[in-house]
Amino acid sequence: MNSKSLRFLISTCIIWLCSTSAFSACDFDTDDADSPDFVDKIIECDESKNKPSRPVLNRVLGKAEYKNTTRLYGDGTKDPASGIFERPVVAPGSMNHSPNKMFASRQAFSLRPNAKFEQSVTLAIQRLYIEMAHYCAKGWSIEDQWSEPDPAQEGDYFLHYRYTCAG
Repeated sequence: MNSKSLRFLISTCIIWLCSTSAFSACDFDTDDADSPDFVDKIIECDESKNKPSRPVLNRVLGKAEYKNTTRLYGDGTKDPASGIFERPVVAPGSMNHSPNKMFASRQAFSLRPNAKFEQSVTLAIQRLYIEMAHYCAKGWSIEDQWSEPDPAQEGDYFLHYRYTCAG
């Protein structure tokens, strides 16, 4: 073992021993210390512990801060007065703007090895940006981004953006 790898191993072990998150929140074992990205794993674990969790689809409309979010997918958003699920209707390809209004959009993508290019995450992001421009022609701010697995197909996901139109 050369001195460079020995120094790396020693520094990795010291960081690992000093990190309380390695024992509390993340599952590491002694073999993990041998991996070259072990320090990165510790840092990611510590950062994920300090970050608020991403909103889950079922909770998006449940939190007070998300109650004014208009869902542009699924059944849409339930109108509290009528109890009917609604989605805004706009002409396809038109450019609209709703100042300070919050929307939630999603697009499907696949990480399966046999997925077609049309199912790529790149195209899902492009479609989301087109939709954001469609509803927020004067600009927007992305508030949250998260993904969820599609229960219909293993390896398929939904990419969600929650965004607010510029004022």
